[in-house]
Amino acid sequence: MASKLDRDTYPDKSTAADFQCFGPPATKDGDFEQVKICDLGCFTQDGKDTNKYYHAAVVQHRTSKKWFAYFEWGRTGAAKPSFQFTECANEQEAHRMFASQVHSKNDSRGEWVTIAGLRTLRARAGKDCYLVRPMATRSTGLPDARSIKINEGARADKVLKKPDDGADAEAMDDGEGDGKGTGKGKKKVPVTKKKLPAADEPTLKLLRDLSVATIAYTRGSMADASLPTQAAIDEARQILGEAQKRLTKVGDDVKKQLKDKNLMEMTSLMYGRIPKKKQLRAKPEEWLLSKDNILVWQNDLDAFESALYATDIDQGEKDFNPLEELNLHMEWISPTSTLGKTLATWWPKATGNRHAYIKDMKLLNLWQVQRHDDTGRLETAQEAIIKSKPLIEERAQYQMKTRKDVEKSEVKRFADSNTALLFHGTRSVNVRGIMKEALRMPKELVGVVITGAMFGPGLYFADDWKKSAGYTSLNNSYWSRGSGAVAGRGAFMFAMDVAIGRPFVAPKAHGYVGPPDGHHSVFGKAEVSGVQNNEYIVFDPAQQRIRYLAEFEVV
Repeated sequence: MASKLDRDTYPDKSTAADFQCFGPPATKDGDFEQVKICDLGCFTQDGKDTNKYYHAAVVQHRTSKKWFAYFEWGRTGAAKPSFQFTECANEQEAHRMFASQVHSKNDSRGEWVTIAGLRTLRARAGKDCYLVRPMATRSTGLPDARSIKINEGARADKVLKKPDDGADAEAMDDGEGDGKGTGKGKKKVPVTKKKLPAADEPTLKLLRDLSVATIAYTRGSMADASLPTQAAIDEARQILGEAQKRLTKVGDDVKKQLKDKNLMEMTSLMYGRIPKKKQLRAKPEEWLLSKDNILVWQNDLDAFESALYATDIDQGEKDFNPLEELNLHMEWISPTSTLGKTLATWWPKATGNRHAYIKDMKLLNLWQVQRHDDTGRLETAQEAIIKSKPLIEERAQYQMKTRKDVEKSEVKRFADSNTALLFHGTRSVNVRGIMKEALRMPKELVGVVITGAMFGPGLYFADDWKKSAGYTSLNNSYWSRGSGAVAGRGAFMFAMDVAIGRPFVAPKAHGYVGPPDGHHSVFGKAEVSGVQNNEYIVFDPAQQRIRYLAEFEVV
Protein backbone atom coordinates (compact mmCIF):
# COMPACT_ATOMS: atom_id res chain seq x y z
CA MET A 1 0.00 0.00 0.00
CA ALA A 2 1.28 3.47 -0.87
CA SER A 3 2.84 5.44 1.97
CA LYS A 4 3.12 9.22 1.79
CA LEU A 5 6.31 10.66 3.30
CA ASP A 6 6.44 13.97 5.14
CA ARG A 7 6.64 17.05 2.94
CA ASP A 8 10.15 18.18 1.94
CA THR A 9 11.61 14.88 3.18
CA TYR A 10 13.71 12.38 1.21
CA PRO A 11 13.45 8.63 1.83
CA ASP A 12 15.95 7.39 4.44
CA LYS A 13 19.62 8.04 3.65
CA SER A 14 18.77 9.35 0.16
CA THR A 15 19.45 12.51 -1.80
CA ALA A 16 17.85 13.95 -4.90
CA ALA A 17 20.55 12.38 -7.08
CA ASP A 18 19.61 8.85 -5.95
CA PHE A 19 16.47 8.71 -8.08
CA GLN A 20 15.99 7.84 -11.74
CA CYS A 21 13.24 9.47 -13.81
CA PHE A 22 11.50 8.05 -16.88
CA GLY A 23 9.73 9.18 -20.01
CA PRO A 24 7.80 9.82 -22.05
CA PRO A 25 6.68 13.22 -20.73
CA ALA A 26 3.10 14.47 -20.87
CA THR A 27 2.34 16.83 -23.76
CA LYS A 28 -1.48 16.99 -23.66
CA ASP A 29 -4.04 17.82 -21.01
CA GLY A 30 -5.85 14.82 -19.55
CA ASP A 31 -3.55 12.28 -21.21
CA PHE A 32 -1.48 10.75 -18.41
CA GLU A 33 -1.96 7.00 -18.62
CA GLN A 34 1.00 6.38 -20.93
CA VAL A 35 3.44 8.96 -19.52
CA LYS A 36 5.69 9.02 -16.47
CA ILE A 37 6.65 12.66 -16.01
CA CYS A 38 4.61 15.82 -16.28
CA ASP A 39 5.00 19.59 -15.96
CA LEU A 40 1.95 21.79 -15.38
CA GLY A 41 1.40 25.51 -15.03
CA CYS A 42 -1.36 27.71 -13.64
CA PHE A 43 -1.60 31.42 -14.46
CA THR A 44 -4.53 33.41 -13.08
CA GLN A 45 -4.79 37.16 -12.62
CA ASP A 46 -8.41 37.57 -11.54
CA GLY A 47 -7.61 39.60 -8.45
CA LYS A 48 -4.70 37.40 -7.36
CA ASP A 49 -1.11 37.34 -8.58
CA THR A 50 -0.71 33.63 -9.33
CA ASN A 51 1.85 31.99 -11.58
CA LYS A 52 2.33 28.47 -10.21
CA TYR A 53 3.76 25.18 -11.41
CA TYR A 54 3.27 21.55 -10.50
CA HIS A 55 5.66 18.73 -11.40
CA ALA A 56 4.99 15.01 -11.08
CA ALA A 57 7.07 11.93 -11.93
CA VAL A 58 7.28 8.19 -11.52
CA VAL A 59 10.76 7.57 -10.06
CA GLN A 60 12.88 4.66 -8.86
CA HIS A 61 15.62 4.61 -6.24
CA ARG A 62 18.85 3.62 -7.99
CA THR A 63 20.09 1.37 -5.15
CA SER A 64 17.04 -0.04 -3.34
CA LYS A 65 15.02 -0.19 -6.59
CA LYS A 66 11.95 1.00 -4.69
CA TRP A 67 9.31 2.91 -6.67
CA PHE A 68 7.91 6.31 -5.72
CA ALA A 69 5.50 8.91 -7.03
CA TYR A 70 7.27 12.28 -6.76
CA PHE A 71 5.49 15.66 -6.66
CA GLU A 72 6.93 19.18 -6.59
CA TRP A 73 5.16 22.55 -6.58
CA GLY A 74 5.56 26.26 -6.00
CA ARG A 75 5.55 29.59 -7.73
CA THR A 76 6.95 29.28 -11.24
CA GLY A 77 10.70 29.77 -10.94
CA ALA A 78 10.77 29.26 -7.15
CA ALA A 79 14.27 28.74 -5.76
CA LYS A 80 13.08 26.35 -3.01
CA PRO A 81 9.86 24.62 -4.09
CA SER A 82 8.00 22.15 -1.90
CA PHE A 83 8.15 18.43 -2.69
CA GLN A 84 6.79 15.12 -1.49
CA PHE A 85 7.50 11.42 -2.10
CA THR A 86 4.94 8.63 -1.94
CA GLU A 87 6.50 5.17 -1.56
CA CYS A 88 4.72 2.51 -3.60
CA ALA A 89 4.72 -1.29 -3.73
CA ASN A 90 5.70 -1.40 -7.40
CA GLU A 91 5.94 0.59 -10.61
CA GLN A 92 2.25 0.10 -11.43
CA GLU A 93 1.14 1.56 -8.13
CA ALA A 94 3.54 4.48 -8.48
CA HIS A 95 2.08 5.20 -11.91
CA ARG A 96 -1.50 5.04 -10.60
CA MET A 97 -0.62 7.53 -7.86
CA PHE A 98 1.12 9.77 -10.39
CA ALA A 99 -1.78 9.75 -12.87
CA SER A 100 -4.45 10.23 -10.20
CA GLN A 101 -2.71 13.25 -8.72
CA VAL A 102 -2.04 14.90 -12.08
CA HIS A 103 -5.65 14.37 -13.17
CA SER A 104 -6.74 16.05 -9.93
CA LYS A 105 -4.71 19.15 -10.80
CA ASN A 106 -5.61 19.15 -14.49
CA ASP A 107 -8.81 17.88 -16.12
CA SER A 108 -10.63 17.16 -12.84
CA ARG A 109 -10.55 20.90 -12.10
CA GLY A 110 -11.29 22.13 -15.58
CA GLU A 111 -13.87 22.11 -18.32
CA TRP A 112 -13.09 21.65 -21.98
CA VAL A 113 -13.50 24.83 -24.03
CA THR A 114 -12.09 26.37 -27.20
CA ILE A 115 -9.80 29.36 -26.69
CA ALA A 116 -7.95 30.99 -29.60
CA GLY A 117 -9.12 28.12 -31.80
CA LEU A 118 -7.48 25.57 -29.49
CA ARG A 119 -9.29 22.90 -27.48
CA THR A 120 -8.06 23.39 -23.95
CA LEU A 121 -9.06 23.29 -20.32
CA ARG A 122 -10.50 26.23 -18.43
CA ALA A 123 -10.78 26.28 -14.65
CA ARG A 124 -14.19 25.59 -13.19
CA ALA A 125 -15.60 28.32 -10.98
CA GLY A 126 -13.59 28.68 -7.79
CA LYS A 127 -10.84 26.32 -8.97
CA ASP A 128 -7.23 26.71 -10.12
CA CYS A 129 -6.66 24.53 -13.18
CA TYR A 130 -3.10 23.52 -14.05
CA LEU A 131 -2.36 23.08 -17.77
CA VAL A 132 0.24 20.75 -19.25
CA ARG A 133 3.42 22.57 -20.25
CA PRO A 134 5.05 20.68 -23.14
CA MET A 135 8.75 20.99 -22.36
CA ALA A 136 11.60 19.98 -24.68
CA THR A 137 13.88 20.23 -21.63
CA ARG A 138 13.04 20.92 -18.01
CA SER A 139 14.74 22.29 -14.91
CA THR A 140 12.04 21.36 -12.39
CA GLY A 141 11.91 18.06 -10.55
CA LEU A 142 14.74 15.74 -9.49
CA PRO A 143 18.14 16.09 -11.19
CA ASP A 144 17.55 13.11 -13.50
CA ALA A 145 14.44 14.81 -14.89
CA ARG A 146 16.85 16.90 -17.02
CA SER A 147 17.64 13.76 -19.02
CA ILE A 148 14.04 13.45 -20.27
CA LYS A 149 13.93 15.33 -23.57
CA ILE A 150 11.40 15.43 -26.34
CA ASN A 151 10.47 17.93 -29.03
CA GLU A 152 6.88 17.30 -30.02
CA GLY A 153 5.93 19.00 -33.26
CA ALA A 154 9.48 19.27 -34.65
CA ARG A 155 9.57 19.15 -38.42
CA ALA A 156 11.48 16.26 -39.97
CA ASP A 157 13.77 18.58 -41.94
CA LYS A 158 15.15 20.23 -38.81
CA VAL A 159 18.38 19.27 -37.13
CA LEU A 160 18.01 19.28 -33.37
CA LYS A 161 20.39 20.60 -30.80
CA LYS A 162 22.66 18.08 -29.15
CA PRO A 163 21.86 17.82 -25.43
CA ASP A 164 24.25 19.81 -23.30
CA ASP A 165 24.45 17.22 -20.53
CA GLY A 166 25.99 14.33 -22.44
CA ALA A 167 22.68 12.56 -23.06
CA ASP A 168 22.10 10.80 -26.33
CA ALA A 169 21.20 13.25 -29.11
CA GLU A 170 18.24 11.11 -30.11
CA ALA A 171 16.54 12.12 -26.86
CA MET A 172 15.26 15.29 -28.52
CA ASP A 173 13.37 13.59 -31.32
CA ASP A 174 10.02 14.02 -33.00
CA GLY A 175 8.00 12.84 -30.06
CA GLU A 176 8.36 9.11 -30.65
CA GLY A 177 10.32 6.73 -28.44
CA ASP A 178 10.52 6.32 -24.69
CA GLY A 179 11.72 9.84 -23.83
CA LYS A 180 15.09 8.64 -22.52
CA GLY A 181 16.92 8.89 -25.83
CA THR A 182 16.98 5.18 -26.58
CA GLY A 183 15.91 5.72 -30.18
CA LYS A 184 12.87 3.47 -29.78
CA GLY A 185 9.75 4.30 -31.74
CA LYS A 186 9.15 5.01 -35.40
CA LYS A 187 12.01 4.51 -37.78
CA LYS A 188 13.54 7.84 -38.67
CA VAL A 189 14.05 8.79 -42.27
CA PRO A 190 17.48 10.40 -42.70
CA VAL A 191 17.51 13.88 -44.19
CA THR A 192 20.11 14.17 -46.92
CA LYS A 193 21.57 17.61 -47.52
CA LYS A 194 24.11 18.73 -50.03
CA LYS A 195 27.51 19.12 -48.39
CA LEU A 196 28.39 22.79 -48.17
CA PRO A 197 31.80 24.47 -47.99
CA ALA A 198 33.13 24.77 -44.46
CA ALA A 199 32.64 28.03 -42.61
CA ASP A 200 35.58 30.40 -42.28
CA GLU A 201 36.81 31.06 -38.75
CA PRO A 202 35.10 34.49 -38.18
CA THR A 203 31.83 32.97 -39.38
CA LEU A 204 32.25 29.87 -37.24
CA LYS A 205 32.95 31.99 -34.16
CA LEU A 206 29.90 34.16 -34.83
CA LEU A 207 27.59 31.16 -35.22
CA ARG A 208 29.01 29.62 -32.06
CA ASP A 209 28.45 32.82 -30.11
CA LEU A 210 24.91 33.23 -31.47
CA SER A 211 23.98 29.64 -30.60
CA VAL A 212 25.22 29.89 -27.03
CA ALA A 213 23.58 33.29 -26.49
CA THR A 214 20.23 32.25 -27.98
CA ILE A 215 20.00 29.19 -25.74
CA ALA A 216 21.04 31.24 -22.70
CA TYR A 217 18.48 33.94 -23.55
CA THR A 218 15.68 31.40 -23.85
CA ARG A 219 16.54 29.71 -20.58
CA GLY A 220 16.87 33.12 -18.94
CA SER A 221 13.46 34.20 -20.26
CA MET A 222 11.81 31.17 -18.72
CA ALA A 223 10.91 31.21 -15.07
CA ASP A 224 12.38 27.71 -14.72
CA ALA A 225 15.16 27.70 -17.37
CA SER A 226 13.34 25.14 -19.53
CA LEU A 227 12.90 25.01 -23.30
CA PRO A 228 9.34 24.75 -24.68
CA THR A 229 8.64 22.26 -27.47
CA GLN A 230 8.04 23.20 -31.09
CA ALA A 231 4.37 22.28 -30.64
CA ALA A 232 4.08 24.68 -27.68
CA ILE A 233 5.71 27.48 -29.70
CA ASP A 234 3.40 26.87 -32.67
CA GLU A 235 0.39 26.94 -30.36
CA ALA A 236 1.62 30.19 -28.81
CA ARG A 237 1.87 31.79 -32.26
CA GLN A 238 -1.74 30.82 -32.90
CA ILE A 239 -2.78 32.42 -29.63
CA LEU A 240 -0.99 35.66 -30.60
CA GLY A 241 -2.85 35.74 -33.92
CA GLU A 242 -6.18 35.37 -32.14
CA ALA A 243 -5.19 38.02 -29.59
CA GLN A 244 -4.55 40.47 -32.42
CA LYS A 245 -8.01 39.75 -33.81
CA ARG A 246 -9.49 40.42 -30.42
CA LEU A 247 -7.68 43.75 -30.15
CA THR A 248 -9.44 44.96 -33.29
CA LYS A 249 -12.69 44.70 -31.30
CA VAL A 250 -11.51 45.68 -27.82
CA GLY A 251 -9.26 48.59 -28.81
CA ASP A 252 -6.06 49.96 -27.25
CA ASP A 253 -7.34 50.88 -23.77
CA VAL A 254 -5.56 48.57 -21.28
CA LYS A 255 -8.40 48.95 -18.77
CA LYS A 256 -10.87 47.63 -21.34
CA GLN A 257 -8.45 44.86 -22.31
CA LEU A 258 -8.18 43.73 -18.68
CA LYS A 259 -11.96 43.48 -18.48
CA ASP A 260 -12.17 41.47 -21.69
CA LYS A 261 -12.71 37.81 -20.78
CA ASN A 262 -11.43 36.45 -24.10
CA LEU A 263 -8.16 38.39 -24.02
CA MET A 264 -7.54 37.40 -20.40
CA GLU A 265 -8.18 33.73 -21.22
CA MET A 266 -5.67 33.89 -24.07
CA THR A 267 -3.09 35.49 -21.78
CA SER A 268 -3.62 32.82 -19.13
CA LEU A 269 -3.37 30.07 -21.72
CA MET A 270 -0.12 31.52 -23.07
CA TYR A 271 1.60 31.67 -19.68
CA GLY A 272 0.04 28.38 -18.64
CA ARG A 273 1.71 26.62 -21.57
CA ILE A 274 5.01 28.52 -21.70
CA PRO A 275 6.60 29.47 -18.36
CA LYS A 276 7.88 32.86 -19.41
CA LYS A 277 9.00 35.08 -16.54
CA LYS A 278 6.52 37.48 -15.00
CA GLN A 279 7.62 39.49 -12.00
CA LEU A 280 5.56 39.26 -8.84
CA ARG A 281 2.94 42.02 -8.72
CA ALA A 282 3.89 43.23 -12.19
CA LYS A 283 1.55 45.80 -13.70
CA PRO A 284 -1.00 44.39 -16.20
CA GLU A 285 0.52 46.31 -19.09
CA GLU A 286 3.73 44.29 -18.59
CA TRP A 287 2.17 40.83 -19.06
CA LEU A 288 -1.19 41.20 -20.82
CA LEU A 289 -1.38 40.22 -24.52
CA SER A 290 -1.86 43.86 -25.43
CA LYS A 291 -0.90 46.04 -28.35
CA ASP A 292 2.40 46.80 -26.61
CA ASN A 293 3.40 43.20 -25.84
CA ILE A 294 2.50 41.19 -28.94
CA LEU A 295 5.63 42.11 -30.93
CA VAL A 296 7.77 41.28 -27.87
CA TRP A 297 6.16 37.86 -27.65
CA GLN A 298 6.60 37.29 -31.40
CA ASN A 299 10.31 38.06 -31.22
CA ASP A 300 10.72 35.89 -28.14
CA LEU A 301 8.98 32.91 -29.75
CA ASP A 302 11.32 33.20 -32.72
CA ALA A 303 14.30 33.18 -30.36
CA PHE A 304 12.88 30.23 -28.39
CA GLU A 305 12.47 28.22 -31.59
CA SER A 306 15.99 29.05 -32.72
CA ALA A 307 17.29 27.87 -29.34
CA LEU A 308 15.62 24.48 -29.83
CA TYR A 309 17.73 23.82 -32.90
CA ALA A 310 20.89 25.75 -32.02
CA THR A 311 23.60 23.15 -32.40
CA ASP A 312 26.55 23.13 -30.06
CA ILE A 313 29.61 23.95 -32.13
CA ASP A 314 32.50 21.94 -30.74
CA GLN A 315 35.83 23.24 -31.96
CA GLY A 316 37.14 19.70 -31.75
CA GLU A 317 34.61 18.41 -34.26
CA LYS A 318 36.43 19.33 -37.46
CA ASP A 319 33.85 17.66 -39.69
CA PHE A 320 30.89 19.59 -38.29
CA ASN A 321 29.66 22.43 -40.52
CA PRO A 322 27.01 24.73 -39.00
CA LEU A 323 26.19 26.13 -42.45
CA GLU A 324 24.66 22.79 -43.35
CA GLU A 325 22.24 22.99 -40.42
CA LEU A 326 21.32 26.56 -41.37
CA ASN A 327 21.25 25.67 -45.09
CA LEU A 328 22.97 28.82 -46.26
CA HIS A 329 26.16 30.25 -47.69
CA MET A 330 27.82 32.70 -45.34
CA GLU A 331 31.20 34.30 -45.78
CA TRP A 332 33.09 36.90 -43.79
CA ILE A 333 33.95 39.99 -45.85
CA SER A 334 37.48 41.26 -45.46
CA PRO A 335 37.57 45.01 -44.74
CA THR A 336 40.41 45.35 -47.24
CA SER A 337 38.43 43.75 -50.09
CA THR A 338 36.66 45.87 -52.70
CA LEU A 339 33.25 44.82 -51.38
CA GLY A 340 34.33 45.42 -47.79
CA LYS A 341 35.50 48.94 -48.60
CA THR A 342 32.31 49.68 -50.57
CA LEU A 343 30.00 48.61 -47.74
CA ALA A 344 32.12 50.33 -45.09
CA THR A 345 31.89 53.58 -47.05
CA TRP A 346 28.13 53.39 -47.72
CA TRP A 347 26.55 51.79 -44.66
CA PRO A 348 27.56 54.25 -41.86
CA LYS A 349 26.58 57.22 -44.06
CA ALA A 350 23.14 55.86 -45.02
CA THR A 351 21.26 58.03 -42.54
CA GLY A 352 19.48 61.35 -42.20
CA ASN A 353 20.71 61.56 -38.58
CA ARG A 354 17.20 62.07 -37.20
CA HIS A 355 18.02 59.97 -34.13
CA ALA A 356 20.54 62.08 -32.23
CA TYR A 357 20.73 59.57 -29.37
CA ILE A 358 22.40 57.06 -31.70
CA LYS A 359 25.98 58.07 -32.37
CA ASP A 360 28.16 57.19 -35.36
CA MET A 361 28.38 53.61 -36.61
CA LYS A 362 31.60 51.69 -36.28
CA LEU A 363 31.53 48.50 -38.32
CA LEU A 364 33.14 45.55 -36.59
CA ASN A 365 32.43 42.74 -39.07
CA LEU A 366 30.57 42.16 -42.31
CA TRP A 367 29.25 38.95 -43.86
CA GLN A 368 27.65 37.92 -47.12
CA VAL A 369 24.61 35.71 -46.49
CA GLN A 370 22.68 33.67 -49.02
CA ARG A 371 19.80 31.43 -47.92
CA HIS A 372 19.54 28.49 -50.31
CA ASP A 373 15.78 28.28 -49.77
CA ASP A 374 15.47 31.79 -51.24
CA THR A 375 17.14 30.94 -54.54
CA GLY A 376 15.18 32.43 -57.45
CA ARG A 377 12.33 33.85 -55.35
CA LEU A 378 13.31 37.52 -55.51
CA GLU A 379 13.92 37.32 -59.26
CA THR A 380 10.41 35.92 -59.78
CA ALA A 381 8.91 38.68 -57.64
CA GLN A 382 10.87 41.34 -59.53
CA GLU A 383 9.65 40.03 -62.87
CA ALA A 384 6.03 40.05 -61.65
CA ILE A 385 6.39 43.68 -60.56
CA ILE A 386 7.92 44.69 -63.88
CA LYS A 387 5.17 42.87 -65.77
CA SER A 388 2.57 45.05 -64.01
CA LYS A 389 4.27 48.15 -65.51
CA PRO A 390 4.37 50.07 -62.24
CA LEU A 391 4.34 53.84 -62.01
CA ILE A 392 7.22 54.37 -59.60
CA GLU A 393 6.97 57.71 -57.85
CA GLU A 394 8.92 56.94 -54.68
CA ARG A 395 12.37 55.40 -54.33
CA ALA A 396 14.38 54.62 -51.23
CA GLN A 397 16.83 57.17 -49.90
CA TYR A 398 20.53 56.75 -49.02
CA GLN A 399 21.23 54.16 -51.71
CA MET A 400 24.57 53.50 -53.37
CA LYS A 401 25.04 55.54 -56.53
CA THR A 402 25.68 52.31 -58.36
CA ARG A 403 25.16 48.74 -57.13
CA LYS A 404 28.60 47.34 -57.90
CA ASP A 405 27.60 44.21 -56.00
CA VAL A 406 24.85 43.47 -58.54
CA GLU A 407 25.64 41.68 -61.79
CA LYS A 408 25.40 43.89 -64.89
CA SER A 409 22.68 41.63 -66.24
CA GLU A 410 20.58 42.35 -63.14
CA VAL A 411 20.96 46.14 -62.92
CA LYS A 412 17.96 46.93 -65.14
CA ARG A 413 15.71 44.43 -63.35
CA PHE A 414 16.64 45.97 -60.00
CA ALA A 415 15.88 49.48 -61.26
CA ASP A 416 12.63 48.60 -63.04
CA SER A 417 11.27 46.70 -60.02
CA ASN A 418 12.41 49.45 -57.64
CA THR A 419 14.58 47.03 -55.67
CA ALA A 420 16.59 48.74 -52.95
CA LEU A 421 19.17 47.66 -50.38
CA LEU A 422 17.32 48.29 -47.12
CA PHE A 423 18.04 47.68 -43.45
CA HIS A 424 16.41 45.38 -40.91
CA GLY A 425 17.60 45.58 -37.32
CA THR A 426 16.93 42.82 -34.82
CA ARG A 427 18.03 41.62 -31.41
CA SER A 428 21.20 39.56 -31.53
CA VAL A 429 19.41 36.43 -30.27
CA ASN A 430 17.07 36.62 -33.27
CA VAL A 431 19.83 36.77 -35.91
CA ARG A 432 20.34 33.02 -36.12
CA GLY A 433 16.62 32.32 -36.47
CA ILE A 434 16.23 34.85 -39.29
CA MET A 435 19.12 33.30 -41.21
CA LYS A 436 17.60 29.83 -40.78
CA GLU A 437 13.90 30.57 -41.26
CA ALA A 438 13.95 34.03 -42.95
CA LEU A 439 11.76 36.87 -41.74
CA ARG A 440 8.44 35.41 -40.60
CA MET A 441 5.02 36.36 -41.84
CA PRO A 442 2.05 35.48 -39.60
CA LYS A 443 0.03 32.50 -40.82
CA GLU A 444 -3.02 34.75 -40.87
CA LEU A 445 -2.80 38.46 -41.57
CA VAL A 446 -4.79 40.50 -39.07
CA GLY A 447 -5.43 44.17 -39.76
CA VAL A 448 -4.34 45.64 -36.46
CA VAL A 449 -1.78 48.25 -35.46
CA ILE A 450 0.61 46.95 -32.79
CA THR A 451 3.45 48.76 -31.09
CA GLY A 452 6.53 48.54 -33.31
CA ALA A 453 4.46 47.59 -36.37
CA MET A 454 2.31 50.60 -37.17
CA PHE A 455 1.30 49.51 -40.67
CA GLY A 456 0.12 45.96 -40.09
CA PRO A 457 1.67 42.48 -39.97
CA GLY A 458 4.15 42.77 -42.83
CA LEU A 459 7.94 42.66 -43.13
CA TYR A 460 9.52 45.99 -42.17
CA PHE A 461 12.60 47.70 -43.59
CA ALA A 462 14.23 51.14 -43.42
CA ASP A 463 16.50 53.10 -45.73
CA ASP A 464 18.12 54.81 -42.71
CA TRP A 465 20.30 52.51 -40.60
CA LYS A 466 19.62 54.53 -37.45
CA LYS A 467 15.92 53.69 -37.71
CA SER A 468 16.76 49.97 -37.82
CA ALA A 469 19.31 50.35 -35.03
CA GLY A 470 16.42 51.03 -32.67
CA TYR A 471 15.40 47.36 -32.93
CA THR A 472 18.86 45.93 -32.26
CA SER A 473 20.52 44.98 -28.98
CA LEU A 474 22.33 48.30 -28.61
CA ASN A 475 22.24 49.36 -24.97
CA ASN A 476 20.18 52.46 -25.73
CA SER A 477 18.06 51.08 -28.57
CA TYR A 478 14.49 52.40 -28.53
CA TRP A 479 12.61 49.11 -28.76
CA SER A 480 14.94 46.43 -27.38
CA ARG A 481 16.71 48.47 -24.68
CA GLY A 482 19.76 46.27 -25.00
CA SER A 483 17.93 42.97 -24.47
CA GLY A 484 18.98 39.83 -26.31
CA ALA A 485 22.62 40.87 -26.69
CA VAL A 486 25.58 38.52 -27.12
CA ALA A 487 28.32 38.96 -24.55
CA GLY A 488 31.50 40.36 -26.03
CA ARG A 489 29.94 41.23 -29.37
CA GLY A 490 28.34 44.27 -30.97
CA ALA A 491 24.80 44.71 -32.29
CA PHE A 492 23.61 43.22 -35.59
CA MET A 493 21.74 44.50 -38.61
CA PHE A 494 20.83 42.99 -41.98
CA ALA A 495 20.96 44.70 -45.35
CA MET A 496 18.40 43.12 -47.67
CA ASP A 497 17.40 43.40 -51.28
CA VAL A 498 13.75 44.48 -51.18
CA ALA A 499 11.55 44.76 -54.28
CA ILE A 500 9.48 47.81 -53.36
CA GLY A 501 7.78 48.17 -56.74
CA ARG A 502 5.19 50.91 -56.63
CA PRO A 503 4.78 51.79 -52.95
CA PHE A 504 1.52 53.06 -51.48
CA VAL A 505 2.18 56.10 -49.29
CA ALA A 506 0.20 55.52 -46.11
CA PRO A 507 -1.61 58.67 -44.93
CA LYS A 508 -1.43 57.45 -41.30
CA ALA A 509 -0.86 54.36 -39.17
CA HIS A 510 -3.20 51.57 -40.23
CA GLY A 511 -3.38 47.81 -39.95
CA TYR A 512 -2.77 46.92 -43.59
CA VAL A 513 -2.89 43.25 -44.57
CA GLY A 514 -1.45 44.00 -48.01
CA PRO A 515 -0.76 46.91 -50.34
CA PRO A 516 -3.79 48.49 -52.04
CA ASP A 517 -4.52 47.47 -55.65
CA GLY A 518 -1.94 48.71 -58.12
CA HIS A 519 0.80 48.83 -55.50
CA HIS A 520 3.43 46.36 -54.32
CA SER A 521 4.32 47.66 -50.84
CA VAL A 522 3.23 50.11 -48.17
CA PHE A 523 5.42 53.14 -47.55
CA GLY A 524 5.41 54.81 -44.15
CA LYS A 525 6.84 58.09 -45.34
CA ALA A 526 8.68 60.38 -42.93
CA GLU A 527 6.64 63.45 -41.91
CA VAL A 528 3.73 62.27 -44.07
CA SER A 529 2.57 58.97 -42.55
CA GLY A 530 3.02 59.89 -38.91
CA VAL A 531 6.55 58.48 -38.65
CA GLN A 532 9.93 60.15 -38.20
CA ASN A 533 11.81 57.88 -40.63
CA ASN A 534 10.86 56.04 -43.77
CA GLU A 535 9.47 52.52 -43.33
CA TYR A 536 8.88 50.08 -46.19
CA ILE A 537 6.54 47.16 -45.64
CA VAL A 538 6.08 44.17 -47.96
CA PHE A 539 3.56 41.39 -47.46
CA ASP A 540 5.04 38.82 -49.83
CA PRO A 541 8.21 37.22 -48.38
CA ALA A 542 9.47 36.62 -51.92
CA GLN A 543 10.00 40.36 -52.29
CA GLN A 544 13.02 40.32 -49.99
CA ARG A 545 16.17 38.35 -49.38
CA ILE A 546 19.13 38.68 -47.06
CA ARG A 547 22.24 40.12 -48.66
CA TYR A 548 24.57 41.20 -45.85
CA LEU A 549 24.90 41.06 -42.09
CA ALA A 550 26.79 43.75 -40.17
CA GLU A 551 28.12 43.64 -36.65
CA PHE A 552 28.59 47.16 -35.31
CA GLU A 553 28.81 49.47 -32.37
CA VAL A 554 28.17 53.19 -31.99
CA VAL A 555 30.84 55.65 -30.93
